[in-house]
Amino acid sequence: MKSLMKAILSASVAAMCLAGAARADEEMRDMATGIFEPLPSTIPAVSDNPITPEKIELGKALFFDPRLSASGIFSCNSCHNLATGGDDNLETSIGHGWQKGPRNAPTALNAVFNVAQFWDGRAEDLKAQAKGPVQAGVEMANTPENVVETLKSMPQYVTWFEESFPDEEDPVTFDNMAKAIEAFEATLLTPSPFDAWLNGDDGALSEAQKAGLQVFMDKGCTACHNGVNVGG
Repeated sequence: MKSLMKAILSASVAAMCLAGAARADEEMRDMATGIFEPLPSTIPAVSDNPITPEKIELGKALFFDPRLSASGIFSCNSCHNLATGGDDNLETSIGHGWQKGPRNAPTALNAVFNVAQFWDGRAEDLKAQAKGPVQAGVEMANTPENVVETLKSMPQYVTWFEESFPDEEDPVTFDNMAKAIEAFEATLLTPSPFDAWLNGDDGALSEAQKAGLQVFMDKGCTACHNGVNVGG
């Protein structure tokens, strides 16, 4: 009988502990969802640029193509390497003529959610940002006219642009190059266990991670690090 009573008591205590932990999780999640936003599981819409599968594939080809640079050496991926976290892991990036730029490269991952692009926010969106490095003398050192001439010289690119911008008479333009790259970069999303936890999966984070999140919020880190990009 004593063994049975001990078992019942232990089960009751365990149930109370689980219930308490569940309440604590819900309270923490309520607090967290007022500060952070989970990354979406679908490609977000961008302004003035409907995203289509054709445009994404074109943008992907352009992102990795060094022929957008004057030297034929540097691509978008050279500085925003998708195999190394979306940047080049250098203090300052290396560009045309092996020059070093004044700043390091921010990651391209989840960049579509930034309120502005470049460290100083001078580009309002990814299509505006995509035009900058192509023309920068210390990066790709090219001109819009030369980029368009290069792209028009390759029949496959002409076909891809026609498929991506079917309503345009002359779709191979510098603006459309930037729009295609923006469409591809909008797919570079990295949902994490934290996003799953924000969406209601209690088991997505360990107890240590939850404790760390509580400290992160309690100590005021969220004053700067918040939103969908945790400060991006």
